[in-house]
Amino acid sequence: MSVYMIIYIIVFIICSIGIPLNGIVIWLLGFQIKRNPFMVLILNLAIADFGFLAILEIICICYFIHYIHSIHFIYLQILLNILLFFSCTLYISGLFLLTAISIDRCVAVLFPIWHRCSRPKHLSPVVCALIWICSFLLGGIMNILVSVFNYYGFSNLHLVVTAVLCLPLITISTLILFVKICIKPKQIKRGRLLVMISITLLCFLIFSLPLNIYGLYGHFVYDSYSFQDISLNVCLPLGGSLNSSVNPIIYYLVGRKK
Repeated sequence: MSVYMIIYIIVFIICSIGIPLNGIVIWLLGFQIKRNPFMVLILNLAIADFGFLAILEIICICYFIHYIHSIHFIYLQILLNILLFFSCTLYISGLFLLTAISIDRCVAVLFPIWHRCSRPKHLSPVVCALIWICSFLLGGIMNILVSVFNYYGFSNLHLVVTAVLCLPLITISTLILFVKICIKPKQIKRGRLLVMISITLLCFLIFSLPLNIYGLYGHFVYDSYSFQDISLNVCLPLGGSLNSSVNPIIYYLVGRKK
């Protein structure tokens, strides 16, 4: 059994755990708990994680079929290309949403009065809509350039964009939230929320930071096509599935008292 097969089995197991967990979060925030602007962001992140894990699990099944039969099915390849497009789009959406959540919490910490009294009521839904639109446009541009024009110069554009745009903002936000937690640990209710967000951002940095740095380095050091042959296609599903599956566990552990 190849290393790729072992990795995809691990990814399949992680996705099988993460899908129902994110489904529970969607069910609770969507139908059981009254949503506030912050919960709208969390709900959209759970939807992005759920979709990413579901598509990733289907990709693993397609890979198992291809591995067992050792036959190249043209329809299977078309299906994989479509699934890869949606998985990439949902992965980008999740990173953008996580960035929006980190910025929102930092604004709430640094400017609490403005955030509580003057924050636009429909800001969160508008931000989520813009994030989904931008993610699909970015994924669509990459897919068209690769599939239609056979141009691989922007095949790793999502890693470059997230590394340049998301990582600095999330890293700074994580540091600010950690400082806030250390300075005022007695605020139990507020601290519980800050701990949840800080751990979520920290897990993202642990699981996705090396991948994004690797993608950014490879995009500029290697030529685009040779970089395609490196084990990025294995690292992305593994790191992405871990990051998407761990978020609901953090929500539960930090917010057990409903």
